[in-house]
Amino acid sequence: MSSNISNTTSGFALAFALLLACDVNTACHRREMPMEPIGPDVKASFVIYFNSGVTQKQINDFSKRVLSRPRVDGRGDYLPEGVRTFLRAPSVSGHEAIAITFFPSATSEQRQALIHAVKAAPLVYKVVENVAPSDVKSL
Repeated sequence: MSSNISNTTSGFALAFALLLACDVNTACHRREMPMEPIGPDVKASFVIYFNSGVTQKQINDFSKRVLSRPRVDGRGDYLPEGVRTFLRAPSVSGHEAIAITFFPSATSEQRQALIHAVKAAPLVYKVVENVAPSDVKSL
C-alpha cells in the first residue's frame, strides 16, 4: 500500500515538475505585446457621430452590420480587417458616438473601405478623423 502511495506521490511530483518546466519554458519564449492605451482621451483613427434620436438598437444593428464580420464558426463576430479597437465614445450635442482605431499595419484599402461604408450609412451624422473623442466639444 505504501509503495502505491509513494508511486502516486512521485507521479504527481513528476507531472507537476514537467508542467512547471513547460510553463517556464513557454514564458521564456512568449513575446510580450505592449499595452496600448484606450479610452476617450486617446486619439482614434475616426469617430462616428450618429444622428440625434438614433436608438441603441439602431446603433447596435449598425455595429453588427458595418463594424463587424461574423466568425466562421457562428460564435460571435470579429472586428473588420485592420481595426484594433472599437469603443463607445462620449456623446456630443445629443449625437451618440463610436471611436475606431486601426492597427498601424492596416492597409489604405482597409481604412478607406470601412470609412466609406460608415459615411454611406443613413444613421451617421458626421465622421471626424484623427482626433481623441474627448477633444470633440461640438459638431
